Amino acid sequence: MRWHYKTILLASTFALSALLLSQGIWIRNSMVQRDYSRDADFQNCFNHSITNLINELMGKSEDNSPFKIEPLDSVPGNPELENAPNVIHMGKPTASENASRLIEAALILLHIEQGDFRLTRLDSMINICNVGRIDKVISSNLMLFDSDNRMLDSVRYESPYAKYQLSKLYSAERSVTSLDKSYIIRAEYRIAESNDLQNMGVATMVSLLASIAIILVLFYLLYILKRRHSQMQYMERSFHGAIHDLKSPLAYVYFSISALEEEELDMRKREALLLTADKVSFLTGKINRILQSGRNFKEIWKERKTKFFLFDIVEQVEAEIQAMFPEKEIHFQNDFDAELSIMAPPDLLEAVLRILFENAVKYNSTQPVVTTRSRREGDTIIIEIEDNGYGIRNDKLRKLFRPYYTTDNKNGTGIGLYYAKSIINAHSGKISVKSVVEKGSTFIITLPNV
Repeated sequence: MRWHYKTILLASTFALSALLLSQGIWIRNSMVQRDYSRDADFQNCFNHSITNLINELMGKSEDNSPFKIEPLDSVPGNPELENAPNVIHMGKPTASENASRLIEAALILLHIEQGDFRLTRLDSMINICNVGRIDKVISSNLMLFDSDNRMLDSVRYESPYAKYQLSKLYSAERSVTSLDKSYIIRAEYRIAESNDLQNMGVATMVSLLASIAIILVLFYLLYILKRRHSQMQYMERSFHGAIHDLKSPLAYVYFSISALEEEELDMRKREALLLTADKVSFLTGKINRILQSGRNFKEIWKERKTKFFLFDIVEQVEAEIQAMFPEKEIHFQNDFDAELSIMAPPDLLEAVLRILFENAVKYNSTQPVVTTRSRREGDTIIIEIEDNGYGIRNDKLRKLFRPYYTTDNKNGTGIGLYYAKSIINAHSGKISVKSVVEKGSTFIITLPNV
């Protein structure tokens, strides 16, 4: 059993770890793909903004221009663009020489030389382009360098809330070169990440914490199960040890009584001694049966199941309880058919009834009245044992059949009812209890009679 629960714990831990790993891989791949897409978006935005700025400096609009400069990353093969009279396309974007790029570069150089290539205007265009794909700008740095890497102009911006937001740095640059001059336009923008990515990070952290909590709970359950298993083993050893210790004294008593019976001349005393010896022999046999197979009630039930009359067992147990409590005026009531038969091991069912009858009498300060009812419902036998004892509080009822739990801390051991429940469960039966404080309790046994 201990290994079984360890296997479950290890399997659960492995499954949770695999789940976290797969979720981490999925989020990482999503972030990589998303970063690649957003890098491309920013590069397109940068190129498109430069093109729009050149058109604006030329005093032309996109709708009314003698020609239109398409950026290098525009997609060729668009019929609307190819057939438009004001669009110039020469070569493909991958060609080593691209007329549109050369024209655009020449215009950029011209306006830089004239001093009207304004980075502030370019910054505004970058901020408003591709709405929906580029989120809030946390900081920006737009720079213009010459061929000696000297900064000729720059535009900087930083949000006062930059340190409180999750962001990513995007960069792009454009190099324009003539025979004797070259310039570099470089953009570095830190842009806030969208909420969905932040939510994925939060979800991952929550999943990680939840998984850690589940693993800790599993370890705690394993600890509880291990401790309970140790208690059960100790209880089993103690129980069988106590039963085994009774064999030798009983054997001595049996031989002593047999010797006295052989020497006794009074017939009445001899019959009494003979009856006593038979009782001791019966008890010794019962102890041997418990020691042989008491650890597996289910197998006992299958091997020793016989048909007998319930009344015979109940009557025998009632006589023993009367002898155990001679100081109490016990009144037993039987409300079932004396011919009612049941299929079960007689000694095990007798042990269950003895435990219930003894508790009904022991925990009763008045004249005990113990009523036994039984009925057959199809292939099921229902046995009810009702008493007029102290009763049990509701908060204790759910713990009543646990090992070592007792409502009587002075005289109770907490083994009896647990032992009774183990026997009933071995036959796929059920045992339950209803109780009212100061009025009594009713134990209900349900057994399949097959």
